[in-house]
Amino acid sequence: MAAFRGILFDLFGTLVHFEPRRLPELVVGGERVHSTLGPLAPVLAEWCPDVGLEVFFQALRAVSDEMARARAEEHVELPSRERFRRALERVGCDARVQAEAAVHLSRVHMEQIVALTVFPPAHAALLAALRPAYRLGVVSNFDDTAAAWEILVRHGIAPQVDAVVVSEAVGLRKPHPAVVRAGVRRLGLAPSEVVLVGDTFAEDVGGARAAGVAAAWIDAAGQGVPAGAEPPRWILRALPELTRVLAA
Repeated sequence: MAAFRGILFDLFGTLVHFEPRRLPELVVGGERVHSTLGPLAPVLAEWCPDVGLEVFFQALRAVSDEMARARAEEHVELPSRERFRRALERVGCDARVQAEAAVHLSRVHMEQIVALTVFPPAHAALLAALRPAYRLGVVSNFDDTAAAWEILVRHGIAPQVDAVVVSEAVGLRKPHPAVVRAGVRRLGLAPSEVVLVGDTFAEDVGGARAAGVAAAWIDAAGQGVPAGAEPPRWILRALPELTRVLAA
């Protein structure tokens, strides 16, 4: 067993969770959906008064699907504001205001996301217990670095970690090794001294393996390792189990 000195945590689904039940409802195509886009209506009206929220929602969903396919193939991370800009372009928003409107919409959207995050007490206790013995960091696939930092500050995580790497700032996302390697460098450790903990097999386990880092995968649903895939060093059902496996 390697003598691990550092731990890198994924952010969403690992350190923090969402409370989707708190999302406001939005009527799209006659169907009620929980969405963070509801509060965007007055902002959209300010910049594009002739575009309804439902039309913009459909455009944003189409753009998001296109960008998701590109991310899966190229592991490139584009900022949230670019997603909104492309949606504005698609609905015919005045090209002269697209860039600023996209930033405004993105910021309001991110405020909703930040407000919906929860940092479970058990996760806070885990960080406090690990802090004296390990260098800690966060490596997150997320398209808005500022919002990621807001979450870390909001929940008191920022003072507990030595490194923060967000894919938007890097321009690449896990499983590309660049994100994990950046985290390892900022911890000041060798890859063999670090374990990455995350809840997404393809991105977190794949990114750790590509960077030469051990992985602890949170299989919250109990689905098991995907067929044909090599298991990670550890498989957890919940983040607090990390203390037990590190001590084993």
